[in-house]
Amino acid sequence: MTEQIERDLRLPAPTSEVWDALTDPALLEQWLADEVELHLRPGGDARFRSGAVVREGWVEEVLPPRSHTGSGRLAFWWATSDEPASRVEITLTPLPQGGTRVRMVESRPLEMLDLDGTRLPGAGGGSYG
Repeated sequence: MTEQIERDLRLPAPTSEVWDALTDPALLEQWLADEVELHLRPGGDARFRSGAVVREGWVEEVLPPRSHTGSGRLAFWWATSDEPASRVEITLTPLPQGGTRVRMVESRPLEMLDLDGTRLPGAGGGSYG
């Protein structure tokens, strides 16, 4: 069973600028969370605090755009201490007429998790399940 939320946006900015807005902690703190720690490497820590709510996890995949108009992908896991982990995948695709398509998918692929509480990989590696 998979619970999933999808969003598809078109932004009037090149993929390199959109990538920065999605991966630079200082820029993320302008729109996503009050405090952000994001170590952009597979297995790196991810921590987002908004008020009293803290989501922690780890980075699964980092594929920055190869050029000003190239495609990119970021995937990470996150959860609060009282909820199951979810996987967030963000894909950037340049649009032929200019701008960037941003596709975000947040899912809880329960069949991928060890439901007996085994720790997930990554430095944050909390017990989810």
